[in-house]
Amino acid sequence: MRKLLVVLAAAVALSVAGLVMYLRSRPLNTPQQVATAYLQRWQAQDWEGMRVLVDAPPSTFTSVHTQMVKDLSISGVHLTPGALVVSEATAQKPFSVDVALKGLGTWSYTDALHLVKPARRWKVSWTAATVHPQLSAGRKFARVTTWADRAAILGRDGTVLQGQGDVVSVGVEPDRIKDANAVVAAFAQYAGVDASTVNRVLHTPGAKPSWFLQVTQMRQDQFAAVPPAFIQTPGILVQRTKARAPLRDGFATHVLGTTGPVTAERLAQLGPPYVTGTVVGLSGLEGAFERQLAGIPSADIQLVDDAGSVVATLDHFDGTPPQPVNTTLDPAIQTAAESTFAGVNQTAALVALDAASGEIRAVVSRPLNNGFDRALAGTYPPGSTMKIVTTEALLLKGDDLTTPISCPTDQVEDGKHFRNIEGEGGTQLNLQQAFVQSCNTAFVQLAATLKASELTKAAENLGFNAPEPLPLTSKGSSFPAPKDLADQAGAAIGQAEVLATPLHMASVAAGVASGAWHQPTLITGASATATVTQLDAGVAAKLRTLMGLVVSDPSGTGVLAKVAGTPVSGKTGTAEFGTANPPRTHAWFVGFRGNVAFAVLVEGGGVGGKVAAPLAAKFASQLPG
Repeated sequence: MRKLLVVLAAAVALSVAGLVMYLRSRPLNTPQQVATAYLQRWQAQDWEGMRVLVDAPPSTFTSVHTQMVKDLSISGVHLTPGALVVSEATAQKPFSVDVALKGLGTWSYTDALHLVKPARRWKVSWTAATVHPQLSAGRKFARVTTWADRAAILGRDGTVLQGQGDVVSVGVEPDRIKDANAVVAAFAQYAGVDASTVNRVLHTPGAKPSWFLQVTQMRQDQFAAVPPAFIQTPGILVQRTKARAPLRDGFATHVLGTTGPVTAERLAQLGPPYVTGTVVGLSGLEGAFERQLAGIPSADIQLVDDAGSVVATLDHFDGTPPQPVNTTLDPAIQTAAESTFAGVNQTAALVALDAASGEIRAVVSRPLNNGFDRALAGTYPPGSTMKIVTTEALLLKGDDLTTPISCPTDQVEDGKHFRNIEGEGGTQLNLQQAFVQSCNTAFVQLAATLKASELTKAAENLGFNAPEPLPLTSKGSSFPAPKDLADQAGAAIGQAEVLATPLHMASVAAGVASGAWHQPTLITGASATATVTQLDAGVAAKLRTLMGLVVSDPSGTGVLAKVAGTPVSGKTGTAEFGTANPPRTHAWFVGFRGNVAFAVLVEGGGVGGKVAAPLAAKFASQLPG
């Protein structure tokens, strides 16, 4: 039966195809038939089918139509015929045209087909005016777009974090270049632009040799400091214009993002009305909110002559004004976060949140010249900062801060050895002291008293395994269910397969500070719909006490985070990674001062209490209020 159906379907398909061929090839004997067929084939962009209906078609017949489609970015044409008027051996068929222009809308006009009967058959008497009444030889269509000034990205207080400013655009004009290697070398020497960037611009898809192609932008004071030899290199030109400028150099670079001439990849994503050469958002919020920040351009449909001069403007399309993006970033807190890393050359990150709402107040990722935002998207073992979660689970189970535990130098769980980071141990402690002194072997023993589900639940109370849907590339943190007791012990001290971003660990500190975990948000108003998980009030209070003691108690691992005159609470972390022996470690400090919660990470930095804690103190000491 199935084979019979397939055969029947094939037969039907062949019959339909045959019918189409018959209709296409059958004689058209009346002006009505010719006119109708011509308009139908035009609508289907069947140029060859149209051509056979034309009396002595010129060699340019097809190219006039295809050029129109290309120049105007046409997605489709709808033609509506009017009433045919016949006068002996001539006829006229009026029609209206609705042209769908990609990214703009519909352009409408009216025209008429002229038909003649040179022999026994009716034909279309075609000229360029058949396409449009004002089109003629030596003229073509042009689509000209005008973009409004890009809207600003704003801070939580309305401060312009990135907006239009006076800049010097430095670029190349390919047909003026005498030595491409000299151009590449000049950009590297005088502007710090790498060769791959310059070469990418030189090979911009669709660019003409006479175009100015931007390579980089500088503030006017920066450009004034550049030696004249830079722009004396043949092929390098400058244009003074208005373009994107941050509050200051390097300010929230990874979050705010960059703009520049549209790349081939972005052009494929955005489509019309974007064209080669359009300046667009390439990264960060500039890229994520491209259409909001740029709006929709106004556009004119024009007829131009061979020299490019405008003969007529046929239609105009109003654009949509750009709209600003309102962020939760706080300029003062962002400034404090950035100055924290002044003089620090290590790979690092810092994220600060409003503890009561989860709104992101500052994001810093270093190095600046690396486009990867490790603060939001870098995942790392959290090390001993995970003891916040493990202690939450223990307290929910019924343990207290006075629960006794030993801190041996070595502890074996399910055949796996666990040691303290600096080899300390051999003491008797209680839960409070184990937390303050960050004893791994104590927490490994304590973790063995928990069910895997209890540890997982505590982690999920503080946002692990939850999405963090920011408009930028970001990753949530993961707490896989422990496979065995050794895996559970490792997870309890932030190792095993546990991974967290600096953003997420800042949200863990915020959850303790406020008593509820808030899904982090970056855009104003988003916190109203963000996930909120209330913590047990008594447990949260005890965690706040413990995190305060980590910094204030002389035996605490976070004493170097202390700031005179203001309480700072936190937890250090030293997270092993890699296969070296001994393993390399990331340095962590997560904590809060007042309502500002934060996380500091130094990749491969060493011991959290020695490396990240002093940076935390530097940050906390600069916070407003």
